[in-house]
Amino acid sequence: MILTVTLNPAIDVTYRLPRLTVGEVHRVAEVTSRLGGKGVNLARVLHQLGEPTCALGIADEDFGRALGRELPATFLPELEEVRRTVVVVAESTTSLWEPGRQARPGAAGRLLDLLADRIADATALTVSGSLAPGVPTDLPARIARLAASTGVPVLLDLDDAALAAAVGTGAVLTPNEDELARLVGHAPDDPVAAAAALATRNGGPVVLTRGSLGLVAYADGSCWEARPPAGIVGNPTGAGDAAAAGLARGLAAGTPWPETLRDAAALGAAAVAAPVAGEIDAETYASVLAEVMVGRVDVEEG
Repeated sequence: MILTVTLNPAIDVTYRLPRLTVGEVHRVAEVTSRLGGKGVNLARVLHQLGEPTCALGIADEDFGRALGRELPATFLPELEEVRRTVVVVAESTTSLWEPGRQARPGAAGRLLDLLADRIADATALTVSGSLAPGVPTDLPARIARLAASTGVPVLLDLDDAALAAAVGTGAVLTPNEDELARLVGHAPDDPVAAAAALATRNGGPVVLTRGSLGLVAYADGSCWEARPPAGIVGNPTGAGDAAAAGLARGLAAGTPWPETLRDAAALGAAAVAAPVAGEIDAETYASVLAEVMVGRVDVEEG
């Protein structure tokens, strides 16, 4: 079973408009609202694929109960309420993200206790997304070390201080180019070489996510790139979470990196074609999987 951990869940609201004009009133005809957060979206994709999964994390009481009606989930009631995110899909996509609500004192310890009880059943573990205020920045790193101590592979999709604290855990790190630039303090001239250097510091694989350009993984001294076909349009929100689902199930199964990257790139593309985050378009996934180009990349660490 793949465990996904979300430390700052959200109610995801999506508005669809023919156009968005700043300063004007818009009557929204199509609205969707669902429980979300990066780890929740990841778990939904795995659930859609038929992979055994359980979403874990902290939230309010209503969130945990509602999500449990959709898929296996356990969320500790450590937040007064759950934040909202608003995505407006028009000619382009605009996102408005609330920062999250303060976690109760001791929330981190109680979550670690929950994970210690569940880790024996895990084939892989992920920690994805931002941290609610009050959650220690090193909590994802502590979770990674807990899982690694039992031989469970770990994927961390983090940013800023939490990502910096996770370097050296040996977990799979999955920054995008902006997150990598913030981590190293500047936009690197060669992001792939910077990702390779980060992998050396981390003592474990780094997967650089590049949006429509696909993914690059540096692991075990080798570098691989996976590029999906061009021309897939839609809502990119949640595409990174779908790609992370592909990486997680590859880790759980021990799949070689080239095939894991192929699957992850295809799932990311299929999420763009789906109407909301946390879903993939099955037809797009099936058609794109065979078209993803995977190859080795020559890179010098530095």
